[in-house]
Amino acid sequence: MSTDEQLQNGHSHSERSLSSPSDERLRAWRLYFDSALALVDVLDVEFEREAGIPIRWYDVLVHLEETPDGLRMNQLAERILYSKSGFTRVVDRMEEAGLVRRVQPENDRRSIFVVATDLGLETMERARRGHRDWIDRHFSSLLSDTDIKALTRALEKLSAHARPFRPGRIRG
Repeated sequence: MSTDEQLQNGHSHSERSLSSPSDERLRAWRLYFDSALALVDVLDVEFEREAGIPIRWYDVLVHLEETPDGLRMNQLAERILYSKSGFTRVVDRMEEAGLVRRVQPENDRRSIFVVATDLGLETMERARRGHRDWIDRHFSSLLSDTDIKALTRALEKLSAHARPFRPGRIRG
């Protein structure tokens, strides 16, 4: 029975269908979702303040660092962690800031590659130091080694399940 049906029929919380998640599973979901969103918000603010670039730019630069010859726009869009919405504008702004450049290969006039500039790679390296400090300050230092191992195992399962459902992302 759906939540709407339960509300319409006046069923109490304790009369949930057997297929509904347990209270502990609902609590785990809420805590996961709340902490994930809160940490993203904190990261967005601190990253901009401390690194001088938005976290979306850092995400792009990390992927470009891994492929020095650049990536096609569509390949880069598939790899980024953040939404593809407004991705072209992100690349436009990064190009204006001198962090990336667009390159059209001689042998393929239909493709446009995005390549990190030296300034982009320097900016990313500076940002990486702050990013690692942020991870320690807001994540690692709060969890024991046992917590980290258990959380990693749990998130690997969730990622393997959820990743194929993300539209426009690399599958598998």
